[in-house]
Amino acid sequence: MPFMSRVTSLTSMPEKQLNRWIKRLALLLIIGIVAFVAFYAVDRFRASPAPIVDRELAVLEELVRADPADAVARGQLADLYYAKARFEDAVAQYTMLIDAGKQVELASLGRGKSYQKLEQYEQAIPDFQKVIEIGLTGEMAGVDPILAAGYYGLGTTFLAQDKPKDAIEPLSKALAIQRTDGDVLYALATAFIDSDRPKDAIEPLNLAVALVPTGWPEPYLALETVYTKLGDTDHAEWAGAMAAFAGGDTATAEQRLLAITDGPLALEATVGLGVMKELAGDTAAAAEWYRKALAIDPENTTAKLGLGRVTLPSPAPAASSAPTPASSPSTGTGS
Repeated sequence: MPFMSRVTSLTSMPEKQLNRWIKRLALLLIIGIVAFVAFYAVDRFRASPAPIVDRELAVLEELVRADPADAVARGQLADLYYAKARFEDAVAQYTMLIDAGKQVELASLGRGKSYQKLEQYEQAIPDFQKVIEIGLTGEMAGVDPILAAGYYGLGTTFLAQDKPKDAIEPLSKALAIQRTDGDVLYALATAFIDSDRPKDAIEPLNLAVALVPTGWPEPYLALETVYTKLGDTDHAEWAGAMAAFAGGDTATAEQRLLAITDGPLALEATVGLGVMKELAGDTAAAAEWYRKALAIDPENTTAKLGLGRVTLPSPAPAASSAPTPASSPSTGTGS
């Protein structure tokens, strides 16, 4: 039998020759294992694909190369360049659209914003003015967000050029269209402050912090500056405390607010402490501070809503559907 002959031939080999065969087989085995591991590693841990944005960018670039007249693809490409902070490339694409008379309003807005990022403010101004010119001809100018963006871009460009008085008018017009835009409110307040009109900055700043009470310390810091200029140390201390809170330094914020709970800003301090405790998950402490605020001003909206949130009753457990003997429904056959 062939198998038996192979076994017999191996057993009849001289010892040195048998050892050489054993070494060769071991080497072949090691090489096979290494090759398998390498193949598995390459297959399992191949390089990750390009990010989605990069793939989208490549697709749009190819579309524009294939059809230079495709205004939609070119506009999307310009927007993506802007999003990736490739502002010079964005300017080039927006310029091609404008020169071709395609999507002029949106392209002018995009190019103006790109020029802003490049700090080329003199080039940005005509683009924002073009957006405004086009937007004012529309039937929905009073609620047109693109027109508002044009006014905002023009105003913030003037601010960047240290021309706060010139910024007030376009920013006021932007706010007339979008009354709940925190960025517009803050920019307008900044223009007032830098124009030596601190009192006029209070209302837009208070609206800004009402819209975004946490995570945005800049409006509170601006209020602190305003009140300091006006000599109102109590309000300045409250604003500084709230700036610390909005910036994530709750320990400092709590310490500063506690210090003014017995003063003229007691209502603002107790409301602020209630919000802090609520966001920290301490509903019992939050409820206590909201009640103190309502004792000062029973109509305070923030405290009323906050107290309602932190004192919501727990849902009652579901009742059993099976009646107990004592509460079994009557059969209606007599008493």
